[in-house]
Amino acid sequence: MLGISSSYFASNGFSVYDSIEQAYSLGFKTIELGAAHKFEENLIETTKKIRDNFPDVAFTLHGLFPPMREKIWFNPSLGLTETNKQIIDSFFVFAGLAGAKIISFHPGFLFEVSYKDIGGIGDAKIEEKLDSKQSWKNLFDVLNYFAEKNKKQKFSLAIENISSNENKALVFGEKFQKVFDSFPSFGLLFDLGHSLSDNTFSDLMQFKDKIKEIHLHKPIGEKIHLPVSEKELDLLKQIKQIKEIPVIIEHFKGVTEKQILEEKELFEEFF
Repeated sequence: MLGISSSYFASNGFSVYDSIEQAYSLGFKTIELGAAHKFEENLIETTKKIRDNFPDVAFTLHGLFPPMREKIWFNPSLGLTETNKQIIDSFFVFAGLAGAKIISFHPGFLFEVSYKDIGGIGDAKIEEKLDSKQSWKNLFDVLNYFAEKNKKQKFSLAIENISSNENKALVFGEKFQKVFDSFPSFGLLFDLGHSLSDNTFSDLMQFKDKIKEIHLHKPIGEKIHLPVSEKELDLLKQIKQIKEIPVIIEHFKGVTEKQILEEKELFEEFF
C-alpha cells in the first residue's frame, strides 16, 4: 500500500483538495492527510468533497491535520489542555469525514515547542524544558483520551517515532515499551528516516509487529526528507506486514515529482 503524504504538495503551495488531486494524478491510491497544510475555511466541506470524488483512495490522517488557524505543534507532553482536546477531537472528526483508517501523531517533547517556518517547511522550535515525570503523566492522560474517544469509532491509532536528537522526544527507541505496555491497542508509525538519524532502528525493530504505518525518507541531513535508495528499502524487508500497511512517501519542497515517481517505481520493484 505505497502512498504519499499530502504535506509534500502543501509545502509546494497546493491547497488540501488540490494536493489530493495532484497525488492521485501521480498514481497514488493511498494518501496521508498530512500536517503541513495552511488553515482553510470550509475544510469540512472540502474533506467531504475529497471523500466523494476519490472513493477508491485509502486515506490516513497524521497530526496535525486539520490545520489550525494559527500554526502550532501538537505536544501531548502538555497534557489535556483545551487546545490539545480540540486538536484530538478534530482528528476524529476529519478522519471520519475522510474515511481514514489510521490516525497517527507525535509522542510529545521534553520541551515546550513552537512552530517555526524554514523556507516553507515547518519545524519545531525548542522552548522551555518540561519536567520529564510530569510529561509522561500528561502523555498518558492524552493517550487515555484517545482511547476513550476511539471506543466508538475504532480507528487504528499509531504513535510516530520522531527524531530524539533533533526534537528532544519524550518517547523514543526502547521507551515505546512503556507506552505499549499501558496501551496495547496502540501501534507504531515507524518513520524510517528518523530511526536512522538517531540510531534507534534496532531498538524499534523489537516493536516491528506493532507497526501500522511507515514514513519513507532518508535520514534527516536535510529538512526536505530525501528519497530513499535500495539501501534503506532493504532494511524494511524484516517488517512482514509491509505489503498490508500504508507506506507513506514523506517529502517536502525541494524534491521533484520525477524523483518521487522514481522512488515509487523502486519501491514497487522491491516489494
